[in-house]
Amino acid sequence: MGDSIPLTTKQQEIFAFIRTYIEDHGYPPAIRDIGRAFDIKSPNGVMCHLRALQKKGYIHREEKNEFQGGIARSITIPGVSSGGFSLPMLGLIAAGPVLEATEQNERVDMKDLFGGDNVYLLKVRGESMIESQIADGDYVVIRKQEQADNGEKVVAMVDRSMTLKKFYKKKDQVRLEPCNSAMEPILIDPSRENVQILGVLVGVIRKCH
Repeated sequence: MGDSIPLTTKQQEIFAFIRTYIEDHGYPPAIRDIGRAFDIKSPNGVMCHLRALQKKGYIHREEKNEFQGGIARSITIPGVSSGGFSLPMLGLIAAGPVLEATEQNERVDMKDLFGGDNVYLLKVRGESMIESQIADGDYVVIRKQEQADNGEKVVAMVDRSMTLKKFYKKKDQVRLEPCNSAMEPILIDPSRENVQILGVLVGVIRKCH
């Protein structure tokens, strides 16, 4: 990296923005993201700063796709790896009547999709939630929180055991209900047993074989 070549104040700010964006999202910002962050109205204005950063050795770019869809996804920074996880979003797919194909050029950040940084994954073991389309081997996305409304699917800690169930609370009882008609609910007297909400279900990820 060309640290011996000084940057202007604006270039330093844009470089720091790009670096943080890559680390947080797992991919570089779009030209419009940079423009919006620094109130630069013209894409050409953003490109001037990117070319200066490249010339001074702070970033690498692939020129061929730079203006396609107004993106700057080809930016990389030597030594900087991503902490996020994203996938390309190419458009809509019909699961009913056929849709006209419309090309998109976006990325979907998994953290943003499921609610930001306060989420985590758990792998499902067992079949107590199959009637809610949650199968053995699925990954559930959980938003960390300690409160839940009746009917929400939660991760609950009962004494030292953790389970994924529907949550219902009355004055003198907590019911953790499976989504499997062949199984019985877990009934808890809060005055005798310790039950703690660890998070609420916000998504399910399944690998198809």
